[in-house]
Amino acid sequence: MPRSTERRPHLRGLLAAVALAFLAAAPAAMAQSAAIIQQARATGQTASGPPGADEGMGAWPKIQFETIATLEYGSVQPDSGPNRGPDARLWFDSTFLAQISDELSVDGLFQFKPRQPLSASDPNGNLFINQAPARREGGKMKELYVRYGDYRVGKFVQDFGRAYALLPGFQAQDLVAESEQGYEPTEMIGVERIHVFKDEDGGWRQLSVSAFMVDRTFLHESFPYNEGIIHYKDGGVGNTRWPENVMVTWDVLNKPVGHWAHMNYQASVIRWGKTYGGQRGEVWTTLGADLSMPVHGSVDDTLRGRYSQVRLYVEAARRDNFEGMPGRARDFLSASAQYMDGPWILDLTTTQRWTTDRIDPLQKDELYAASIGYTLPSRTVVSLSAAQETVAGRSGAYLGLVLTQTLTTCSTCLARASYY
Repeated sequence: MPRSTERRPHLRGLLAAVALAFLAAAPAAMAQSAAIIQQARATGQTASGPPGADEGMGAWPKIQFETIATLEYGSVQPDSGPNRGPDARLWFDSTFLAQISDELSVDGLFQFKPRQPLSASDPNGNLFINQAPARREGGKMKELYVRYGDYRVGKFVQDFGRAYALLPGFQAQDLVAESEQGYEPTEMIGVERIHVFKDEDGGWRQLSVSAFMVDRTFLHESFPYNEGIIHYKDGGVGNTRWPENVMVTWDVLNKPVGHWAHMNYQASVIRWGKTYGGQRGEVWTTLGADLSMPVHGSVDDTLRGRYSQVRLYVEAARRDNFEGMPGRARDFLSASAQYMDGPWILDLTTTQRWTTDRIDPLQKDELYAASIGYTLPSRTVVSLSAAQETVAGRSGAYLGLVLTQTLTTCSTCLARASYY
């Protein structure tokens, strides 16, 4: 077994204490990043003032650096077999944006999180596969692409479904995140064309089309735990010789519902090519929507920090030819309810997952999660989460304390002038 800090509890405790102190002292900030960290946009930052006459709003290039850091202290307690944790782990997503002009920019997302796979001999290895306890951390570039006008080229997370980014609660995304077990098309390289319709009546509408393949470059390597480079013979979803996997997505954002609420919804499909060792390429489809309803939504409530809202979210997804096998399918249904009242956030989430085959019996997996969070004046979010999960007949519980802090190194910096 590799040497790690799990065998040194005093050092692990010291690292956790340092991380807690760092997160609690961090300044208020606003994150602007890829969809994976979209929920952190609720925090805000006051600008230092408008640009001077010598700067100009059109000055280029412009650079942005932002980070969302999370410290998770949690444990997994299966009904039988070995436990995992309690253990403290650090996660963070750091975004970089260099705007060269109105049309041209370079975007990056560096992600540090627990990556080491669970032991193949662990009978509970399929429980809470995306949670931190007993896994070593590693950092790598999850996104690095060039955007020119309506096109982007490089490594990015395709806009398929939103449950892996929008389900509330730190562990509520466990059954839907990552492409092998869930349906997050992560670790893909390709090209995308986005068209935004000019008519905004009924919401902001967007159509995107992309072609991509698995990242088989050095960008898939991580440090200090190294995931290595993917090879074609490794197989897996999207691991085709060429970028022959095609996705089409229709988004409608901020659609008014009456005079008091708004809705976002998405429909998407991916046609995956046949991979090494597979009999067929998979076909993924998804349909999801969320509805936000203000409870106390006046300007005075917002300014005094008493703004309240209820948010409901539901998403269904299907993977036909699951694992490259004709006639095999995996279906997902996720739903969540979230209530926000000033600094308090309470949410409940469930995901149901069915795996079917023409010969094999039905496998039913399910996740139920609840969390309560509080936002401190420092914009540090403290949340307590609990979850119950069943996968392939084995069940277990998760309990964790999570601290999340958004950090802004540079909201908008001008290379040849001061920031604004």
